Amino acid sequence: MTGPGEAPAHETYEITLPGGRKVLSPEANQGLALWQDVVGNDVYARAVDGLSAGDVVFDVGANIGFAACLFTDLVPGLRVYSFEPAEACYACLQVNAARLRADITAVRAAVGAEPGTAELTYYPKSPAQSSLYPDSDEDRRNSTVYLVNSGIGAEAADVFLADMHRGHSYPVAVTTVAAALDEYGVDELALLKIDVERAEQDVLDGVGEAGWSRVRRVVAEVHDTDGRLDSVTRHLSERGFEVEVGQERLLAGTNVHMLLAARDR
Repeated sequence: MTGPGEAPAHETYEITLPGGRKVLSPEANQGLALWQDVVGNDVYARAVDGLSAGDVVFDVGANIGFAACLFTDLVPGLRVYSFEPAEACYACLQVNAARLRADITAVRAAVGAEPGTAELTYYPKSPAQSSLYPDSDEDRRNSTVYLVNSGIGAEAADVFLADMHRGHSYPVAVTTVAAALDEYGVDELALLKIDVERAEQDVLDGVGEAGWSRVRRVVAEVHDTDGRLDSVTRHLSERGFEVEVGQERLLAGTNVHMLLAARDR
């Protein structure tokens, strides 16, 4: 296992973010774009608005730690538990969390409806789209629209995407929000952030009836396949959350939406 601040054993790339901060990534070309997506996402900023030092955030689907970085930049002193099942991303997450010198705990696990194991499909050229529920056709469609919205022509996008969604699968550990609340002694979860590529409902199902009384806010990226957005919205509304749904500009025309749910405002 990689120690805090140490370079992972497998190949990584060091990326310099605006302002000079350096992070590790398992992929060479997408890091800056992913960072801009996170810091430019006003829903994430609103999700932590009003939180305080000592509040706890579960960062589910942490990738290499960009959301945790943003959250702790905006609210110094947050306690963040970042859950990431992909081996290469987790190794970078550990290093990046140590470099931030913030209260970020990296946890190598997926978060789902039941504890156990599951098959993760990992895309080396697009780690952020790795999933327990792979759908390379959907990912390709969404990526094409994203690139075209970014100003890249459709033909150029096709070339760029040629190998992006070729992946391999391997088993990963799965925990639940309910289990993690108990394991880490969390009485109140200020924010549950979810970015898990079609496993959103599983994460919510794993909160458990007793766990919902401890959750104040949820921010989630939701893939609206087979009515999933309405299902997640209804799930949260029935538990007393006020739910807002929107879509980022670069994702207009995809089935990917942002959801913010709160019951403390």
